[in-house]
Amino acid sequence: MESYLYGNRVHKLDAKGRIAIPSHMRGRLGDEFIASLGLGDFIALYPQDQWEELLNKVQNSALATEKKKKLSLYLISSADKMSLDAQGRLLINDRLKEKVSLVGEKEAVVFGNINHIEIWNSAMFEQQVASIEKEEVISIMDELNGIGI
Repeated sequence: MESYLYGNRVHKLDAKGRIAIPSHMRGRLGDEFIASLGLGDFIALYPQDQWEELLNKVQNSALATEKKKKLSLYLISSADKMSLDAQGRLLINDRLKEKVSLVGEKEAVVFGNINHIEIWNSAMFEQQVASIEKEEVISIMDELNGIGI
């Protein structure tokens, strides 16, 4: 099993609200996983171990209690345990589709982002990617130079 999730693909949303998850991402996602609002305009799919790690980090963080409550409420109130169907498709519920501007859309971007998968409105994903300046990325890479990148 691969450790990291990567790449992006545009996939059709069918009439029932299902979207195919690329085959190279399915193994890391596991048989059951958590779907939640992401920390942005996307749906996040977390393998069970990554979801638990995220919640542990929130719970054990030095954040003020009120901030922990808000973050927990945001993440957990939209969370559902899910699985893919036999064809590798995910049924996205209407509540999540509405929150991330997927209602009425015919396609979405499935993006493997290191430890989770993100499902984006295609136009919003392209805008987000286009807003990143090359110089900003170079500066960030310079900050990471000390870790061998």
